[in-house]
Amino acid sequence: MFTHRVKIRLQSTDATGVLYFTEQLKFAMETFEEFIEFKGFNLKQLLDFSILLPVVHVEADYAAALHVSDEIEVGMAVEKVGSSSITLCYQLFDVNRQIQVGKVKIVHVAVDRTTQASVPLPDCLKMLFAI
Repeated sequence: MFTHRVKIRLQSTDATGVLYFTEQLKFAMETFEEFIEFKGFNLKQLLDFSILLPVVHVEADYAAALHVSDEIEVGMAVEKVGSSSITLCYQLFDVNRQIQVGKVKIVHVAVDRTTQASVPLPDCLKMLFAI
């Protein structure tokens, strides 16, 4: 499992200082970006491919509130690599309270940049996300 640490900032919270619900998805996508870079891919190069990886499905569960200055660890695991899709699961863990505070599942599908049609995952991406 790949992990990435995040500190909850004021800009990520609502008026009461509690994490705004969409931020959990943002932390998952930040972890995705960190993973890509950790594996040696340049994000700009990934965006220059003729294949794009848009998000087509998202699920999120919130198990406990997060507040300003809380520190979390976001763990990313590959659940499934299909012929044209990748399913990634994220666990959000409060470092200080030692509890899971949320989880996210995101499905990306490979599409042709020009036609926007679904296409098979290139071998390099299959290797990148190999389970």
